[in-house]
Parts: sequence; structure tokens; C-alpha cells
Amino acid sequence: MTAGASVTWRLDLQYEGTAYRGWAKQPGHLTVEGLLEDALAIVLRERVRLSVAGRTDAGVHAWAQVVSFITRRADVAPERLRLSLNALLPPDVAVLRAAPAEAGFVAREAASRSYRYDLWATAVKPVRERPFVWVVRGAVDGAALQAAAALLPGRRDFAALTPSAHLYHTCVREVTSAVWTDGGPTPDGEGRRWRFDITAGSFLHTMVRNAVGSMVDVAQGRIGLDTFKAALASGERRRMGQTAPARGLALVAVRYPEGMQRSGARR
Repeated sequence: MTAGASVTWRLDLQYEGTAYRGWAKQPGHLTVEGLLEDALAIVLRERVRLSVAGRTDAGVHAWAQVVSFITRRADVAPERLRLSLNALLPPDVAVLRAAPAEAGFVAREAASRSYRYDLWATAVKPVRERPFVWVVRGAVDGAALQAAAALLPGRRDFAALTPSAHLYHTCVREVTSAVWTDGGPTPDGEGRRWRFDITAGSFLHTMVRNAVGSMVDVAQGRIGLDTFKAALASGERRRMGQTAPARGLALVAVRYPEGMQRSGARR
């Protein structure tokens, strides 16, 4: 490899978040960003700064993450870069695609992100699927889940869905869709599977997990729908319900404005 003009790259990643303290580098903790930066430093022989579409939290997965960076290495072959990175990264992190991007492409400037949450209502422990689903005991009212989800779309202040509202200049976000899907019976036949899909321009810290936990509280009778609606409008996290575990959540799609590169769900 030789030095040359700066080149912008896009990487499409997939990772299981179980072992990681999230995407963002944190001193003393294992993170996806830290691993990827170190791998790139070995392959490119220079350290680069990464931009990412979604800063996933600890334990959250990504089946369609997008990363961009700029390097002075102008003669890197895309397939060689992909294969080299995958040889250095652990088995639970994979580069699906590596390609040069147009100058000015920045991964964090996505138009929207879509997350998916998998919920199983069953008394039987699903050992194989355990890292990817939240298992709750007791019946879940599907109509109540849908009614609660219907209150989320729109542009509004979602401060009630994050414990970190004080860290944001504004908690106003626009949710374009939020829907629960009945996935049918669990493999053991003893319960029911549910899947929640939500898309927004951007999200607040733990926003999806707090929404899911609160909706499950509604669907299991611990919170009334009117109480959920009022709590959502209050801007107070303490008035909402529980926080769903990270393991059921995954980033599944990232979309960019017209003319920019796109990414879709990989799982």
C-alpha cells in the first residue's frame, strides 16, 4: 500500500452485541468501535476516525450497521480490506461489505434508522435463541401492544423514554413508524412470539428499550393505556414502565438521503 489522496470508505457491519459494552469506545471496556479501529490500524498502517450510523448500547446487536472513515491509503482493494478485517475481528463481528464512498459521505448523517425488538411470552426457556429475545412470563395482550405502539409515531418530545434527557439539547425526535407483529407460537408451542419494529430519524439513549418495556407493562396490565399516554407526554422517565433488556434489540436498517449509499436489513 502507498500513501495518496484521501479516500472515503463505507463498511457495512453485522455484530452480536452480547459481549460488548456497546459501539462507542470506553476506557477499560471491550467495544465494537475499539476492535474495528484497532483492526483498521493494522490493515491500513494508520489510525482512522470512525463515523457510525447507530451508536448501539451495551448488549444491543446490529444486523445492518454502517461505518465510514477517511484514509490516506488510496490503493486499498475492497475485497482485500474486507477479508483482512474479518481475519482480525472476533467471530461475533463481521464486515459484510467494504467499498469506497463518495467524498463527503458520513455514516452518522443517515436519514433514518430502524430497530427491531424480539419478545417471547412463554414459560419455557429458549436456550438457543436466548441471546436475541426477551422472554416474559404470563400472557401478553397483542391488541394492547398495538394500541400503545400507535401512540409513538409523530414528531414530539420523547424525554420520557430516556434517563439521559439532561444530556441532550433537545429530546424532540420524529418516529415515522412503530408496529408490533404477531410472530405466531414459540417453537415449543407453549407461548407466543412478538416483534416490534420502529423507524425514526434518530433515537435517544435507551429510547426503544424503555418504549418496549413500558408497552409490555401495558400489555400485561401493570400500566393502563391512558396512563402510558399521559406518561409519554409528561417528559418524565419515572412515570414510564420498565426498561426491556438489551438482548432483544437490534439495528436492522439504515437509510440515507436520495443520492447517498443505502443499507438494508441483513437478518
